[in-house]
Parts: sequence; C-alpha cells; structure tokens
Amino acid sequence: MKNKPMMKCGHAANAETADNKPACVICGCTELSEQEINLTGRKARCACYGRVVKLQGRTSRCKSESESSTSLPFFAHKPESEYDEYYCGCLGWD
Repeated sequence: MKNKPMMKCGHAANAETADNKPACVICGCTELSEQEINLTGRKARCACYGRVVKLQGRTSRCKSESESSTSLPFFAHKPESEYDEYYCGCLGWD
C-alpha cells in the first residue's frame, strides 16, 4: 500500500477534495503538514485498543497493534505518545 501524505491535523490523508487534493475527513483539514515524520520503530494501536467491542453478536477485547504506517486506516501520528493510532475495523466499517 502506498504511503499517504500527512495533514497538519496529524492524520494521514484519508480523503480527497473535489479537485483531487489530499484531505482529512475526520477533521475537515485540507492543509498538508510541512513537518517530516519518521515512523521507524514506532507502533500504532487501534483507537479502541483495550476496550470490549461487540460486532455481529460477538464480544471481544480489541488488541490490534501494527507497525506505524500512513497507509493504516485513519492513521494519526501521536509523537507525544508511545503509540500512534489507527482504526482496525473492530466495530465494523459501515
């Protein structure tokens, strides 16, 4: 998967404007970050990590963790935190 540009809001671009420019649908941000980020050795956890989640009648605790990458769904770089954040789909995609 191709890396996505980072936005000033801290999320990786997850949408495009009508004129095909990167955007963040979460924050409504359309400004690209000028700061270079280095994700080497960083991990990302699902925003629901540790929570009990119910999906299709099943209950489980989200334990999703991955190597940090701007290609993860709804990726957010959290340099002040031990882990970056993304969404693993544990609550569904609709």
